[in-house]
Amino acid sequence: MQATTLNKDLSTFAADEAEILQAITGPLEDQGYAVANIGDISPDTLLSIAYFFGEVIPIGRGNDHITVIHTTSNVGSKNVPLHNDKSYWRIPPKYLILYCRESSGFENNHMHVSDIHGAFEKLSEEEKQSLIDKNLDIFHPSNRSSGKLKGKLVNYLNGDVFYRLRSDTIEKDWEAFNHWDQLVIDNLIEVPFNPGTLLIMDNWKFAHGRRLTSVETGYSRTINRVLIM
Repeated sequence: MQATTLNKDLSTFAADEAEILQAITGPLEDQGYAVANIGDISPDTLLSIAYFFGEVIPIGRGNDHITVIHTTSNVGSKNVPLHNDKSYWRIPPKYLILYCRESSGFENNHMHVSDIHGAFEKLSEEEKQSLIDKNLDIFHPSNRSSGKLKGKLVNYLNGDVFYRLRSDTIEKDWEAFNHWDQLVIDNLIEVPFNPGTLLIMDNWKFAHGRRLTSVETGYSRTINRVLIM
């Protein structure tokens, strides 16, 4: 894993913020993602932590720096395929923070993450080259009429690499991609994601998703998402 580039000194943070950062920066550098149970924090604290890693990207109609994602039995009651966020942008966010604010009705509340880059490195040289060479129409996963980006799955930028992985928007008859996608699935990591849990990952190299296999009627979950460049 390439070392994380930090843009602030821990001495500039409040004691509780510095403690959280100390808990997540090491694992993030070593393995590409980090998870910590940090308890209840304010939106301002969440943003302060996020700005340690780079520039927070405001998105949405209100240009909000924190996106609130609310999942209930009526909305989003399905599996979400492994993906990295905003893979249909020309340059996706470098880091992704997910913070669980509220959850009820889950027997096993978790998030799934997987190492896209590690899976790519396990492919044959021929398969890697097939993925590197091919140009694709990259669509928004939930609105194909919103336009498309002609892009690549494997992208090189300033000595680093980023990937676009969203199996539900990419053709299914491509042997090299199917092998890569299967390796990503086979190396799934189940992360406990209860209220007060913060998950940060390298969005260029890691995918995430959910499988709603253990829920009760009337479940709900509220997540705060922050995108960082």
